[in-house]
Amino acid sequence: MYKLIKARGIVRIPPESFGKPLEEVALENLKQEYQEKLSPEFGLVLAILNAKVSEEGQIIYGDGATYHEVEFEMLSYVPMLQEVAEGEVQQVDPYGVYVNLGPMDGLLHISQITDEGMKFDKNRGIIYAEKTKKIVQKGDLMRVRIATIATSAGRLPKIGLTARQPALGKVEWITKEK
Repeated sequence: MYKLIKARGIVRIPPESFGKPLEEVALENLKQEYQEKLSPEFGLVLAILNAKVSEEGQIIYGDGATYHEVEFEMLSYVPMLQEVAEGEVQQVDPYGVYVNLGPMDGLLHISQITDEGMKFDKNRGIIYAEKTKKIVQKGDLMRVRIATIATSAGRLPKIGLTARQPALGKVEWITKEK
């Protein structure tokens, strides 16, 4: 799930940036600190937006920089259990497919693609069902549900997906069933 988070903090403005527009420098410093980083409280921060900086700053003894209070917004992605998402198949492996969920990929295990048994064809790089002839390959659009999220400090979460529920699976199959 994408979230727009309002935050407050202190931003350091180094002496070499004095004379430049304060909000521009603050925004750049906030981007370096937060953007494209994973945080347990914010998720994966994708963008820093709308920094409003107090013009009054403080100087700390021994440091020539000024420190200013700042309010800003962060656009972040936090995967949520049971969330339904659509994404493109990025990779097909013997054990399943990786589906792009936007800023990160999730694994749709071969046993979670459909209710019927699926097999991997190494030569064609596809996963297929023998009975119904359904095929999943790189580039297919899938509708999936986030079933598991495994997190570890400082690393992107591992996301487990399922498509074994009504209205989930390859989008092409869903539209044909309607």
